[in-house]
Amino acid sequence: MAIDPQELTALGLTAYEAGAYLALLGRPELTSAEVAARSGIPRQRVYDVLASLAAKGLCLARDVSPKAFVAVDPAVGLDLLAREREAALARERETTKALATRLATALGPLFTSGRGQNDPLAYVEVLSGPTRIAHRALALAREARRSVASCITRPMILSVEQNTTFMQAPLGRGLGYRALCDAAILDDPELGVLLETLCGQGLALRVADSLPLKMQAFDDEVALLSMQDPAGGPPHFTAVVIYNRGVAAMLSLAFEALWQAARPL
Repeated sequence: MAIDPQELTALGLTAYEAGAYLALLGRPELTSAEVAARSGIPRQRVYDVLASLAAKGLCLARDVSPKAFVAVDPAVGLDLLAREREAALARERETTKALATRLATALGPLFTSGRGQNDPLAYVEVLSGPTRIAHRALALAREARRSVASCITRPMILSVEQNTTFMQAPLGRGLGYRALCDAAILDDPELGVLLETLCGQGLALRVADSLPLKMQAFDDEVALLSMQDPAGGPPHFTAVVIYNRGVAAMLSLAFEALWQAARPL
């Protein structure tokens, strides 16, 4: 079975170490010159590579002349390497978490003082790219306290899995959730099944012939508008989050007008 050396580098080996270990596995023992020849490692580097490989528990040096090296059984050596890698990643996670906590504490006063500044655009957040839009939409859905209203139209930004998570976040807490979709949405089998399933979980759904844009309103206080780039090519979206009750109220009036004209699913 052919092994890609990059699979070994995922366990923390360098490319040269992975090549040297694979070379050693194929023979009972090899000299450093033979390892260099079989693995393509420069001869001036092979001693350092083998020393590092031995320090990681994957080869042993035999005190013969010329000096030879023997591979350690992968069942033993790689298990040890994986455990060491796991421990290193755990330490890195703890270090990163501690750093984030320390920085959040240190930067908190700066954030608080900044809230006192009069920024005329403080209530507007601009997002680009499907990943950022998806993450922000999910956060808003999880923060909603009373209600969500959505206008759903193609092309979709979120995947079916992301849409499921987004819509179940408020439904799972018993919030009022109304959604308008255009007729084209129901032509997508996956989305059709998803919407029918969510209707059984409390989603109120109506179908309009067409919708002008994608919109989500949360608690009549926050609105997320997703606008498609009018230029040609693959669909590209820019989303705007507006934290303004006046704008949210105006969008709610538009939503109500569309809701009344739409037909139940």
